[in-house]
Amino acid sequence: MKLYQLALRELARRKIRTLYTASSITLSAALLTATVLVGAAGQRDLMLTIARYGHSLTIFPATSNEVSLQSFGIGTGHYIPESNIPEIQRVYETAIRAGWEKRGALIINDGAPGGITNLQPAVFMPRLYEQTTVGGQQVVVTGVVPQDEYQARFWWSMEAGDLVSRDDEVMLGKVFAKVNGTKLGDMLLINQRRFKVSGILRETDSPDDYMVFGTLKAIQQTFGKLGLVSMLNVRAMCSYCPVGDAEIEINKNIVGVRATSQREIAEAQHKIFSNVTAVILGLVVLSLVLACMAVFNMIMGTIHNRIREAALFKVLGASRGQLMRLFMYEAGLTGVVGGMLGYVIGLALSYGIGPWLLPQAIIESRWWHPFAVVLIAVMASVVATLYPAMHVSRIRAAEAFRAI
Repeated sequence: MKLYQLALRELARRKIRTLYTASSITLSAALLTATVLVGAAGQRDLMLTIARYGHSLTIFPATSNEVSLQSFGIGTGHYIPESNIPEIQRVYETAIRAGWEKRGALIINDGAPGGITNLQPAVFMPRLYEQTTVGGQQVVVTGVVPQDEYQARFWWSMEAGDLVSRDDEVMLGKVFAKVNGTKLGDMLLINQRRFKVSGILRETDSPDDYMVFGTLKAIQQTFGKLGLVSMLNVRAMCSYCPVGDAEIEINKNIVGVRATSQREIAEAQHKIFSNVTAVILGLVVLSLVLACMAVFNMIMGTIHNRIREAALFKVLGASRGQLMRLFMYEAGLTGVVGGMLGYVIGLALSYGIGPWLLPQAIIESRWWHPFAVVLIAVMASVVATLYPAMHVSRIRAAEAFRAI
């Protein structure tokens, strides 16, 4: 009979002891699985948030430093001339390119042999905000450039109708449409000009829910603000773009505007989340160490009963190495049982607790996760069994029988 078969027989003969020994490994493996899966889901959700909002730069008129709606240039009388946008764009793109080169990135220019442009151009979204009364309700009417706005705000979706595309149409935020009782196809009177409601945005939990959107040209004409915008939002179309460098260069070189970036805040949130996840993972690793100690104590507690068994094997001609392998096989099989049970329990915990802790996060298990958990469990069990196995394998048969 082979050693692994003897190990299987031993474990099968002592099922309760095997499950009891594996219980500590199971608990630690379950905690490890749940922590990794929920933590990874949180990281992905946070990175998606950074991808949506963290790579953007917002440019306001330099004098619009008031609070509330006035921080958007509403009611201050301060605007950015559209004629300034090309210069802002030039400074921005130069700063982004310089920022990448400073960080050691290789930029391939158009026209180079076999080369392409590695930097996808940013999307510049001018907006004009005007506060007025529509249907008896105070509302912010927003002029946008449709094709640019829809490219950057890819999370927009329609509750009803279509995105605004014509100068005689408007699109409503979900909350405003509900409060005002406006439906698709209704006509709205905005500053003595009639617009047809072409669509209603699905709720986004942002100020967009309370606004009315029209084309930039139409809103400029309606409020007598031709050639003026309240703000300019710039969305970088590359991951980890150095928008902070662009912010500094715009503030330094463009008179009459101030640029602010949300990326630093997003990165700080990402760092905090990573640190919290690392601390929790550290506690889980500590629990794995404690599990190893528990397995060690359990095996040392049963070592007296195994001495006679080891002595019999030695009398039958088993070498010290064969005895070591027998105990290691038992430990490995115990680890496999504990790891598999732990993974199943941890997976259930992550799907149960994850949506409660992180409602927007999606729990995903990869094909290699169970193998990794079982491998860690086996290693922990083997390490915990190593010293007791060495101790038993060193005992001489005569001494073992005399001690019993």
